[in-house]
Amino acid sequence: MSLRTVRFLPVLAGAVVFPLVAMTASLADIVTLTADATTKGASGGLIRGTVITETPSKVEVKLGNTVTPIPTNEIVSIAYDGVPSSFEQARTKEAANSLIEAGDLYKKAATEAASKPFIAQDAAFGQARVVTELALNDASKIAEATALLDSFTRTYKNGRHIGPALESLAKLQIAKENFAGVEATLKEMAKLPGGEDRAGVLRIKILTKKGNLDQAIGELDKVIAASSAGSNRKRDAQLAKAECLVSLKKYADAETLLGTVIQGSAAEDAATQASAYNSLGDCLKAAGRPKEAIYAYLHTDVLFSKEKDEHARALAALAQLWRDPQLNRPDRAEEMIERLKAEYPRSPYLATLQGAPR
Repeated sequence: MSLRTVRFLPVLAGAVVFPLVAMTASLADIVTLTADATTKGASGGLIRGTVITETPSKVEVKLGNTVTPIPTNEIVSIAYDGVPSSFEQARTKEAANSLIEAGDLYKKAATEAASKPFIAQDAAFGQARVVTELALNDASKIAEATALLDSFTRTYKNGRHIGPALESLAKLQIAKENFAGVEATLKEMAKLPGGEDRAGVLRIKILTKKGNLDQAIGELDKVIAASSAGSNRKRDAQLAKAECLVSLKKYADAETLLGTVIQGSAAEDAATQASAYNSLGDCLKAAGRPKEAIYAYLHTDVLFSKEKDEHARALAALAQLWRDPQLNRPDRAEEMIERLKAEYPRSPYLATLQGAPR
């Protein structure tokens, strides 16, 4: 086969990037590395060979007599040789935000790849991932997503996806205020390489969910001080702190912090930018500055609409703001609601809007 150009397609939650790659004369698996990866032997950010082992901490790739160990936190994605066509179709559907179809295709691919355990595991996680994404915008999907993640974490507890799966499960449990369940999940996360840091951030989210905001800010300050500049850990902690500051009506402090996050993040980091602009909109709206809040939410609507949960959040906020007496544009509000109905028909944001006075 001839080599095709590597192309990257951003998909959900700013977290997953799929390389569409074909091989030259010999078929192989292809591992795409993060931009800051330290793994040696990469060519153009890629490692080619045959994946021979996968664990929560590393993946080993063999090419000839050379075995290359790759830390899982340096892996963006793996394109396995020999995936069924249903798997490729699932990735295409996911990239196009057709999540229901993607979930069905990933489920089919997992069955069809039963004799290829790494592919089957990747497909099973793909199904759990997209159903979890659906659950963020449709509360009726939370039980299904939780069941899929429960099953996945039991079946593939020694696989490379276990960390992200546990984190997704914890987020759903926090959303449902299942605090006993989330504590058990976080204990499992903390056992994994690098898992203690992520578990720590999620424990702080529990404090905020319970309303212990000053305590949460104190813990977040510790995380921010201990995190390296530009790291995901620092960014997540800063965003969480800004939300706490807004809840405490410390709007100026929150606005300054969110500006720091926006300026310090790459323009193409859609997950960070969408979340930060929405939080900035929340801050400005709470501070009684609806016109400025509109522009913040429009950044998410216009530039980062592929971040589905944040996009739905922005549309709902825009609908509410257009009803504000200072703006008084019910026609614009109805436009936002119609878009929510069309794009996110089961969104909890839509349910909240429909129950609000017009």
